[in-house]
Amino acid sequence: MLGALVGALLLVLAQPAGAVVLPAQTIDGPNQDIVAFGGVAMAEDGTGGLVYIKRVEGVAHVFAARFVGGHWLPPVRVDTENHYAASWARIGAAEGGELLVIWATPFATESGKPVEELLSSTLGAGSSTFAQPTVVDPDIREGTGTSPDLAMSSTGQADVVYRVVEKPGSTALLRAGDVSEQVRVAHYDRERWSFLGAVNRDPGVSMRPPTSANAPQIAVGPTGNGVVVWQEPEIDGVARIFARRIFGQSLNYVMPVSALTYNGAPINEDADAPGVAFNRLGQAEVVYRQSAGAGSPLPGPRIFLNILSDGETGKGAEFEGANVIDGAVPGGKSAKIGRPSIDIDERQDLRVLYDDDGEPRVITGDDRGLSGSLTLGSPFVGSELTSAEELPAASVMNPEGGGVSAWASSDSVGNPAVSVREDFPSGAVQTGLVSGGAGGPIGELAVGRSGLGDGLVAFQQGPIGNAAIVASRVSAPPSSFVLSVSKEWIKPSQATVEWQPAPSANPPVSYSVVLDGRIVPTPAGVFSLALNPHGLDSGIHQVQILATDSDAQQTLTARFSLRIDARAPAVSIVPSRKAPVIAVRVTDPQSGVVPHTVSISFGDGQHATGKTRVTHRYAHPGIYRITVTAGNKVGNEGTVRELVNVR
Repeated sequence: MLGALVGALLLVLAQPAGAVVLPAQTIDGPNQDIVAFGGVAMAEDGTGGLVYIKRVEGVAHVFAARFVGGHWLPPVRVDTENHYAASWARIGAAEGGELLVIWATPFATESGKPVEELLSSTLGAGSSTFAQPTVVDPDIREGTGTSPDLAMSSTGQADVVYRVVEKPGSTALLRAGDVSEQVRVAHYDRERWSFLGAVNRDPGVSMRPPTSANAPQIAVGPTGNGVVVWQEPEIDGVARIFARRIFGQSLNYVMPVSALTYNGAPINEDADAPGVAFNRLGQAEVVYRQSAGAGSPLPGPRIFLNILSDGETGKGAEFEGANVIDGAVPGGKSAKIGRPSIDIDERQDLRVLYDDDGEPRVITGDDRGLSGSLTLGSPFVGSELTSAEELPAASVMNPEGGGVSAWASSDSVGNPAVSVREDFPSGAVQTGLVSGGAGGPIGELAVGRSGLGDGLVAFQQGPIGNAAIVASRVSAPPSSFVLSVSKEWIKPSQATVEWQPAPSANPPVSYSVVLDGRIVPTPAGVFSLALNPHGLDSGIHQVQILATDSDAQQTLTARFSLRIDARAPAVSIVPSRKAPVIAVRVTDPQSGVVPHTVSISFGDGQHATGKTRVTHRYAHPGIYRITVTAGNKVGNEGTVRELVNVR
């Protein structure tokens, strides 16, 4: 608390400045043992981690690197108790550096083929080793096309969606090449996994063969509620996008997401590449890619957006209706559109990133609708690891506004790299190219964001056989924090400034008090400072706090007026020229006079108290000693003695 400060306090939020794209760091490799990148995650407090698959003595195992205190720690093996090959590693992050990793591994054989299970392990906030594995699903068949998507809240709850391809012949095939498949969901409550069941509507309807473009996606909020989306054909054979809300350990009803018609004409081509984002209030937004064949009413492949309200600003019982959000694409129906990535925030702002025929494009919007489409600059550059339509790209929101986007590109001489763009809340922009390892093509990449505006960009660079795991960080300055000072007039000895810690993913954060534009020496580790009273004259002083993180990024609060009253009240004694009369006036231009402290002796045996303005008539002319004592509202008291010649 402020101790001696009495009266109202004014709270002032500090305003953060821009962020910086830091150079890439090679976490592991390049070497012939790295076989897959599994993703990156970041918690609300700026901690996080990444996961990948690496061979040890010829067997693929899971490794994770933790990000904490603004630094990457050395990778550690996750599946230390498993002897069989691992695959499909994914990662989630909770506050305090807690990590959750899932992966698939064989546990038995059936008819000479492996039967796999889905496992998980946690790395506690204060631990350096992962815990014993926990079973998520004891039977995911051969693990074909599992493509799990893991979403974890800052509170440590998590959900995972994944696919299980069953034996051929389990269902009638709607189209050649289709498979029998379940899309399953499980919920983690920080202690155990609960199997929520298959989410796809009709187990008797075949599904498209698994690809990275038709993998299911999931997003959750801090309470554990969320939304899952997936691709599933209807009975006519056309694949659409569907969704279900998740309420803790229960699944809600199936909701259609994708559009059936365009300009009144039916859409008979598959929709794929669903992406979903879920904000703190419970609103979900889903994007997907709609293909366009020869008979399609669409002029070419397009990006659609559909919104599921949080239930407060809308009905929340069904999606509002899918609409095209991208512009016309050169090339018509032969154009190439990449998988879209979406993120939203609590203000219902949205950000969608996708590959528009080789050009990275971001669509932004808010609760009033879409606000524009930006071509970001550095073009997508093809990777030998991915098809032209599946180049990796990801984008996330900054809670303060703007966001971070990353996509596969190249430097000025054509070497593969990742383009990173940071859009600031002010509208300013910065970009950077990052790469690592020994170079080479960009494989999968992912972006994780915190609640502090920081982002982690991680990716695989180099072909399998000479791959590296690389990470970069978009470092935001300290976030908004609160400054507290007295709103009332105070004595210099009472002048204390207090502030709350500035949230930052880049500790330690140091603080400096700025008084009237000058930095005041401020001890490390304190969140209040008593100002030197000798440097505080009466009047209004301007106070700010400057927060500086480990990357030398700074946030300066707005100016706040500190009202200092360093003097006792002033006394004015004015004798009249025409009569034996004097006028006494007591004033204080700062805090004000306390009337009951006023005592006046006129030197003729007469006195007055409790008045700041007094006129006194003497019986006879002469020289009199007048004594005035008075105090003001901050407790400054003084006595004035003055000889007056009364005529």
